[in-house]
Amino acid sequence: MIIPKPNLFNALKFIFLAASFTICIAAGQPSTDTLKMVFAGDVMGHDMQITGAWRDGGDTSYNYHPVFQYIGDYISAFDIALANLEVTLAGPPYKGYPEFSSHRSLAEALKNTGFNVLVTANNHSLDRGKKGLESTLNALDSIGIAHTGTFRDSAEWRANYPLIVEKNNFRLAILNYTYGTNGIPVAKPNVVSMIDTAQIAADLGKAKSLKPDYIITCIHWGDEYQNPENASQRALAAFLAAHGTNLIIGSHPHVVQPLSTVNDSVYVIYSLGNFVSNQRDRYRDGGITLEATLIKKDGKATLKSVGYEPFYVYRCHENKKPPSVFRLIRINDYLKRPERYPAIDAADKKLMMQFYNDTKATMGR
Repeated sequence: MIIPKPNLFNALKFIFLAASFTICIAAGQPSTDTLKMVFAGDVMGHDMQITGAWRDGGDTSYNYHPVFQYIGDYISAFDIALANLEVTLAGPPYKGYPEFSSHRSLAEALKNTGFNVLVTANNHSLDRGKKGLESTLNALDSIGIAHTGTFRDSAEWRANYPLIVEKNNFRLAILNYTYGTNGIPVAKPNVVSMIDTAQIAADLGKAKSLKPDYIITCIHWGDEYQNPENASQRALAAFLAAHGTNLIIGSHPHVVQPLSTVNDSVYVIYSLGNFVSNQRDRYRDGGITLEATLIKKDGKATLKSVGYEPFYVYRCHENKKPPSVFRLIRINDYLKRPERYPAIDAADKKLMMQFYNDTKATMGR
C-alpha cells in the first residue's frame, strides 16, 4: 500500500502494518490521553435488505441486529464510531430505492454494534419529505444516538451545529454536508446542510471558535461508481483543509476511493464505499472503515495513526431458503479465523477476495 506522504511529515517514520492496513506516525513520548475513532460508509436500505430483516425477525418483526453480529467486537473497541445513514426512518411503507424508508431497528442495531454518531445529510435525506426528515431525527433522538447534518428548523441548526462530541478528554467538532437531495426541495422550516463554500467557511469559523481539539468534516460528494476521485472533490478538500478541517470523510460514490492528503497535513478519504447495501456489482459489494487515533500531550491533540479495514457484504441463504439475509464480514478477520463465520461457498469467496484485492489496489494508488 502506498500512501502519499505529506511534506510536513517527511522527517517522521512511517511504519506499515500489512495485516491491518495501518499507517503509524511516530508520536514521541506516550500521551496521557488517547482517542480511537472509526468511520464507516453508506448504510443503505434496499428492498432485499428490508425483506432479509423481516426474515431475521422470524417473519413477525424487523430485526437488523444479525446483519452486524460479526463486527460488534471490532466497532465497540473504538471510542467514537460514525457512519453515514443513507436512509430515512420514516415509518411504513418500508421500501428501498428510490424513496428509502427503513425500520428504526436498523438504527437500533447500529447503536447496539457500537456506533454512537450518525451523519444524515446526503442525497436521500428527503426521500420521504418533511415527515421523513423529522421522523428520522425523532427516531435517532429516542434511541439516544448523536447525529448531525439535518435539522427540524434553523433554531435547532444554530444551537447544535457543528456537533460537539466530548470523549476521553477530547473535544471534537463534527460537520456534515451533501451536494444535494435528488432534486427534492427542503420544506420549511427544515434545514439540510448543503455544500456551499461561503456557508462552510462560516461554519468552520464557528467550529474553531468553540475550541475543539479536532475538526472532522463528513461530506457527501463525487461521482457514483467511480474509483478515482474527481477534480471537484480535490478542490473542495483543499478548501476544507485551508479553512480548518483536520480530517475529511467522504461518501456517496458507493465504491472505495483513495486515501490521500491535502495542504500537506490533512488526511482525506474520498469515499468509504458501501458499509451495507444490496448493491452486488464489482466494487460496490463492500466498503472500508477508516481508523484514526488521536493523542493529546500537554493539551495539544495530534494524529497518531490512520488505517483502514475492508468489509464485505455477504448475502447468504441461511437454511437454503430465500429470501437472502445479510451479514457484514471483516475480511482480514475472516482470513485469520474463517470458522467464526457462516460457510461461504466458492463463488461468494471469489467475489469477496476480488473486492479485497480491488480495495488494496485502490488504496495503493
